[in-house]
Amino acid sequence: MSLILCRKLNHRNIELHDSTRGEAVGVLRKSGEYGYVPWLGFIDRSKAARTGRPVKLQIARVGRLDGVRTCWRDLKPGEHVQGCLTREGAYAVLDLDVRVI
Repeated sequence: MSLILCRKLNHRNIELHDSTRGEAVGVLRKSGEYGYVPWLGFIDRSKAARTGRPVKLQIARVGRLDGVRTCWRDLKPGEHVQGCLTREGAYAVLDLDVRVI
């Protein structure tokens, strides 16, 4: 079973897998606006604490690939996925599952 995040760009859904490269993800800034940085994949919570700083990622929905189908959970307005920001870009933090905050 693998995790997939989905972000929206206009009317397009962009799936972010661990192996996805060349895509960006929104990071919530202190000003309340989003900045876009390269997507780096998923990172374990303990490694994230040593790698970068915690941020909130702009994600529309979280999916689990279970065999041949993906089960999606839409995030509510104001919900974010816990991220880890580094100089290279951002990871989504895993702790059994992605953390929605």
